[in-house]
Amino acid sequence: MRSFADRLQDSIAKTSSVLVAGCDPVIDDLPPFLLVEAARCCTSDEAIIEHVLSAFSELFLAAIEGSVAAIKPNIAFFEQYGLAGLGVFAKLCSAIRKKGIPLITDAKRGDIGSTASAYSATFLGRSTVAGRAFSAFETDALTVSPFLGFDTIAPFMNDCIKYGKGLFVLVQTSNPGAKSLQGLTCEGRSVSQHVAEWLAQNADKLQGECGWSGLGAVVGASYPEEAQALRTTLANNFFLIPGLGAQGAGAAQAVAGFGLCNGKRGGALVNASRGLLTGASSNHDELLASIRSNVARFNAELTQALQAG
Repeated sequence: MRSFADRLQDSIAKTSSVLVAGCDPVIDDLPPFLLVEAARCCTSDEAIIEHVLSAFSELFLAAIEGSVAAIKPNIAFFEQYGLAGLGVFAKLCSAIRKKGIPLITDAKRGDIGSTASAYSATFLGRSTVAGRAFSAFETDALTVSPFLGFDTIAPFMNDCIKYGKGLFVLVQTSNPGAKSLQGLTCEGRSVSQHVAEWLAQNADKLQGECGWSGLGAVVGASYPEEAQALRTTLANNFFLIPGLGAQGAGAAQAVAGFGLCNGKRGGALVNASRGLLTGASSNHDELLASIRSNVARFNAELTQALQAG
């Protein structure tokens, strides 16, 4: 199997996009027509949840297919609705993978020993029952937290190597309070810098032929100067850059962390989630058109920012 880094780079080239579409559905914030339709044909809360999330997921996938480099569903937005939500999450992941679109699950897992191994088996590796191996929520890459120690990343790394998967490790997140921990200084360097150094030292383990490593870093668009500084350490690691749009960062800030390979800027994805759902929609066609318009706008802004830089 080709490495995750190479598959991702192929998708970037194919779509001419560095945008990753975040899928973070909150039922009460979705266009009301979806809930009205569900209420007409469903009698239980669980059935309504499944109907709304399924309808939205199908529309979302149809709207962005071919226009984004990857898709990043956040499992928390499905978990909040219980088993019905997780069932839709599983179906969405399967549909994305069948279409050959790189799938990044945003789960921010991180724990010790056998717990980390179980998390990794859920998304990257395999679980076994009576000798039969299966993957509950198979994904191409997973977000993970390193803050319980670098040894906790080992089970995820092992499955990535074995199954051709990728990781995006939290380094510098986009939230306002990030620096209260990630910015602390230890031995003359910030916590974020220590994490970046570890990623750089291990980048070759998930290195692709494209020149980039699938051992990626989550680096928020809200801190462009820090992103540029981290890029000097993480010369070959893919960046996942959240914060564009609804979180306040513009395209120029978002592309600050892009690197250089063979004279071309790249090695990064910029995430938009809530920003893809702006605009009123009263039916399926309007929702499709609205998402497509937002995707086109973000793609144009990112392309312009990269060319300007």
